[in-house]
Amino acid sequence: MEITIQPATVEDVDHLVWVCCGTGEQQYADGYRQDALEQVRGEVANSITSVIRADGTAVGRLRVVRTPELVEIAGIQIHPTWQNRGIGTEVITTIVREAGRPVELEVSKVNPNAERLYRRLGFRRVGDTEHDYRMRR
Repeated sequence: MEITIQPATVEDVDHLVWVCCGTGEQQYADGYRQDALEQVRGEVANSITSVIRADGTAVGRLRVVRTPELVEIAGIQIHPTWQNRGIGTEVITTIVREAGRPVELEVSKVNPNAERLYRRLGFRRVGDTEHDYRMRR
């Protein structure tokens, strides 16, 4: 399977909302749509939001924030119908390999599968908030 990451455009916003929110949660989807528009227009400093594709099919979203000190995976979602196929692993491995500096992310405390993936990829907890663990590699 060929995995590609392409910067998102305004035309990709519906896909970004679909991946993040699915077809339910309309109130959440409306708020996320506005956030996604700001991201793809370049209105969020140091941030690039991308579409993840598997063999040409849009299957996920990725937002990365790069500063001189750090690369932050600020959001990665693979649509549930495409999970457990190695897509997230390949995307994160590519980011780490190309970063040249520490990579951090947050994971929800109620998402043990994602935390297990991040640990397998070498991330370790470095802090936490009420709802999330902060991890670094």
